Amino acid sequence: MTAAAFALDKKMQEEGIDPTVSDYYEQLDERIQNAFPHKFEKEGKSPPVQAVGRTSVGTNPNTRKSKKVRLTASQQAIAKKLGVPLEEYAKYV
Repeated sequence: MTAAAFALDKKMQEEGIDPTVSDYYEQLDERIQNAFPHKFEKEGKSPPVQAVGRTSVGTNPNTRKSKKVRLTASQQAIAKKLGVPLEEYAKYV
């Protein structure tokens, strides 16, 4: 979301919106909420998601794993809507 916020900030400035205007950040917040509605849903509407970290137990540190990321259709749509290249968006997924 941080990368998307920076991309939206840049896009807004390219559109001629002055960042010193009092409602600039309100507009930026609104665009971020439109781009990531699932992040701003009210409590209880969606089931909680459990974060799972990687472990190094039983793995060979010399083995290289693929660093490919597959973006879902909705993630691709969000990146396109934000004007962010898919490769850049994937770095933050």
